[in-house]
Amino acid sequence: MADPGGFDRERFLLRAVAGVFMAQFALYAAGLGGCFWLGLQQRPGPACSRYAQNLQQTFETALGTSLALLGGSSLATGRRKDPDP
Repeated sequence: MADPGGFDRERFLLRAVAGVFMAQFALYAAGLGGCFWLGLQQRPGPACSRYAQNLQQTFETALGTSLALLGGSSLATGRRKDPDP
């Protein structure tokens, strides 16, 4: 953790990851709504047939990236501490 007046990298990363997940959710919700609307009109597009697979792949990539960032941040924090207090 950073001192009270300093920059807290972990908090920043968690908020950035939360923002990315919220934006991603909003985009995919809009896409799902579009696919649903096209399905009601009997005109499903090729992107709608692979929608679930694309959503899962994107979510796994974003989750892996965020875990790597958080893990790297905790490693960097551990290196900064003095091992012999």
